[in-house]
Formats: sequence, C-alpha cells, structure tokens
Amino acid sequence: MIRHMIFWNLAKPDEDLRALESFMKTSFSEMVSAIPGLRAAHIGLDVGQGTHGAGLCCDLDSMEALEIYRVHPLHVAFQGWAKEHLKERCCVDLEVSE
Repeated sequence: MIRHMIFWNLAKPDEDLRALESFMKTSFSEMVSAIPGLRAAHIGLDVGQGTHGAGLCCDLDSMEALEIYRVHPLHVAFQGWAKEHLKERCCVDLEVSE
C-alpha cells in the first residue's frame, strides 16, 4: 500500500477557513468514491502547532493506483483550485504494510 502525504501552507490565511476545509473534505470524499485504488483520504487544517496549515493523507493500493489518482480529472481539478488557495507544497509517498 502507498501512503501519499502532502502538506501546504495557506495562501490566504485570512480566508474563510471553515469554507476552505469543507471544500477540501468534499473534494476528497468524491475522489475516494470515484478513483480506482484510492482507499481513503484524510484532509484538513492544522489543529495544533504544526509547521504547515493543511495536510492530506491518502492510502492507495499501489504505485499504479497513485498514478491513476494523479491524472484523474477530479484530482487535476483540485490541483487547479489548490494553486490559488494553498502554497509551499511538500509531498512524501511511503510504502507501508497493511
């Protein structure tokens, strides 16, 4: 299994954070239902004293599933939205045992 993790800072920290988080959660809920091999996705805003304002953790069946996810239209649409609302992206893909 592949664990895909991304962390961002917020592009506009004064933005309506509730609406921002709601949009992100709805977007990834739709992706889990639609993208083959995407088992789970957890996304939200930092609630502690982390180094980034938002984070994403996805579990995928395989590297092939990660590639399907990367080019899927729902994910591509989210990336377009993220360019306006999120910045300084860092990403790690880990192979984990189930």
